[in-house]
Amino acid sequence: MRLADIAPELVSELTTGLVAQGRLDLAKQLEAVEILRCNYDEFADAGTIYLVRPRPSWYYEKLSAPVKETIGIGDSDLPLNVDVDHDGHLFGIEFIGRADIVAALQPYLTRGRS
Repeated sequence: MRLADIAPELVSELTTGLVAQGRLDLAKQLEAVEILRCNYDEFADAGTIYLVRPRPSWYYEKLSAPVKETIGIGDSDLPLNVDVDHDGHLFGIEFIGRADIVAALQPYLTRGRS
């Protein structure tokens, strides 16, 4: 399931934020990226959307920390963080206090602490 089909407003928001930060390479990936799974913690009102990505290159395959960088998008009231792996692929999207995202992803969410 493509993220753009399920949450087009989120993809638009992320694209705008990534382009504004000069990360057109990542913004281009958003249109085709697929959801692997989604976790949501009601107590923290926070969740993560894990994305399908290509197999890591042999150099990074065995790293214990698959995320190379986290890019903050949006304001501090409704933050979004985009995680990027060592090969430059989108890894996941973290959100806090975003009822709009929870509503869009409702059928795909695994609830509880992640």
